[in-house]
Amino acid sequence: MSFRVQPLSPAELNPAFSLPDLASLNDVTPLPFSALQARADSAFATLAGLNAANPVLLLNGFPGVDYEELVQDLVQKHANHADLFDLCYAENLHHPQKPIWLRLKAGTGIEFCELVGQLLELSSRHLEAEHIVQRILKKQGNDEKIADYLSLLSQHVAAGGGFSHPILINLMVHRHDSTIPIVYARQFSAEQLFGAIHFQTEQGSVFSHHHLLEPGLIHQANGGYLIVPIEELLDQPNLWFRLKNALVTRRVEWSRPAEMAAFYFQPEPPPLDIHLILVGDRMSVAELYILDRELDTLAFLRADIIPEWDAQADLPTYLGFLAHLRRKHELLDMDRGAMLRLCRYGSRLTEHQHRLSLVEAQLLALMQLADVIAKREQGELITEAQVVLAQQEQDYRLSFLVEHSDLGVRDGQILLQTRGREVGQINGLSVIQIVGHPYDFGEPVRLTATVHLGDGDIADIERKAELAGHIHAKAMMIIHGYLANLFGAEHPSPLSANLVFEQSYHEIDGDSASLAGLCALLSALAREPIYQHFAITGAVDQFGKVQPVGGVNEKIEGFFRLCRLQGLTGEQGVLIPASNRLQLNLSDEVCAAVAEGRFHIYPVAHVEEAIELLTGCPAGDVDRPETLFGRIRERLDDLNGHTMESGFLRRLFRRN
Repeated sequence: MSFRVQPLSPAELNPAFSLPDLASLNDVTPLPFSALQARADSAFATLAGLNAANPVLLLNGFPGVDYEELVQDLVQKHANHADLFDLCYAENLHHPQKPIWLRLKAGTGIEFCELVGQLLELSSRHLEAEHIVQRILKKQGNDEKIADYLSLLSQHVAAGGGFSHPILINLMVHRHDSTIPIVYARQFSAEQLFGAIHFQTEQGSVFSHHHLLEPGLIHQANGGYLIVPIEELLDQPNLWFRLKNALVTRRVEWSRPAEMAAFYFQPEPPPLDIHLILVGDRMSVAELYILDRELDTLAFLRADIIPEWDAQADLPTYLGFLAHLRRKHELLDMDRGAMLRLCRYGSRLTEHQHRLSLVEAQLLALMQLADVIAKREQGELITEAQVVLAQQEQDYRLSFLVEHSDLGVRDGQILLQTRGREVGQINGLSVIQIVGHPYDFGEPVRLTATVHLGDGDIADIERKAELAGHIHAKAMMIIHGYLANLFGAEHPSPLSANLVFEQSYHEIDGDSASLAGLCALLSALAREPIYQHFAITGAVDQFGKVQPVGGVNEKIEGFFRLCRLQGLTGEQGVLIPASNRLQLNLSDEVCAAVAEGRFHIYPVAHVEEAIELLTGCPAGDVDRPETLFGRIRERLDDLNGHTMESGFLRRLFRRN
């Protein structure tokens, strides 16, 4: 029996990459992640020329991004200036409980402390110290605040005044070179971010002084860049508002421990001059926006970090990124076959044959596993076989849940058929996602439909049992709309139907089973059996057009696993939406079975194509009784009492 829909060829089941003429990955010029992030590059170019105080850049990223490396590379590329400075605290000679800050030229902090020490010694001996003062001021560009402090210090010492601490200066931030500071804030508290005031207790008295001030991350980043994960701020929302206040006021208020609530000690807030980089995924950004509606105003400069690369447009650049990962983590070189296999893995992660993943953590995991195997086998290069073995070993380590699922089929506890024909029964396909498990896996599910006299309603048992989500409920309504439009446009349907996912005991959602459900209903209405050696996935619209779904690779592999358990017959296969062709990236085992003719994958664009494959009966149209749709119309007309009328009209139109 021939069908209009032909199965896909083995060449269509996986992406095809045209590598440049390379012997190994070592022949490729390494390119960092930043080289593949044009949007972020544009944002940093703008940030470098932005005339604004404490500007904020928000990067919409994803888990696994090395933000620190990304920012370092782009700052090095675009930042053409940096207002670096050393920061020290000194005792306030008028109010010892209010230490003051002194802003010093970058890299001069140590020398400044030494010169102040010489000034103190000369002043205490009532010797001329003007040359020391002039030397300091010359080094500090005649800063007025420093000049006033040195003058007051000289007078204070000459008058025999004392100090709260024998060392006058606390050099908190010292720049050893002109490198722009880039600080990544990780798992921080308020004290770690904004600095801490420590205190001491002696004989029941609590006191503090300028040497008990500890700088925070924001002080270390002053004059440079501070990278803050949004997730950290969501866990401690009050820190975001403190940080926001520091950006607006251009100064950093000190964190006071609760033990010092009754003790007055208030250091002068130091000046703030940073570029704040907020990083996080879109969900985190949305949550922060809910907390603070002014986020868009403050972080008006934003950029997307793209997780995928266009393989068709520029494959060599992607290979450069892989070469960078290899060099960065000191892994063995890879041969041509290993590169192709790694590209195929990157494509599988994106679920698109023309796209390649840029998620470093996932790519690196496979590269490191293959590196271990290559070294174990004492190889000088990572080969394709070793990359494949790395995937197989990882699959084995994580396959317990899959094997446990298969056990139910093998023991006859889960009733699924891959042979024979049944009315109103079809093999659907689902994807199982388990929290904490890194892999999704496909699992077939049996859908059944029955019809009975009623008011034309479709009873979705999953929804009635409150085991279905909103998208699933919408899909069932779309099925009802299609059937009503096709068969009930003139007369109401006298048949109602029940549709159920058999042996499903947990909540389901999504519309990817709507095509399977519709075909099961058509089978029940026409009393036409469905071949059980097929499984099907796809969504439909009200006109019967098949729409794409997610997880198509896992679904196909899940049904293939079932067929292999029950025995491959050469007839078995999967019907997928034709629009899902570019998502195919199947395992070697499935591809080999397709190449040998033991398994088949059919792309369908309309429910008519699907039902013809599933039943072997032409779908046709409702006015032709020899077709499946015509038989359904005749059955409905018969139950409605319109058989005589419809038969007369057909004969009349045939004569004309």
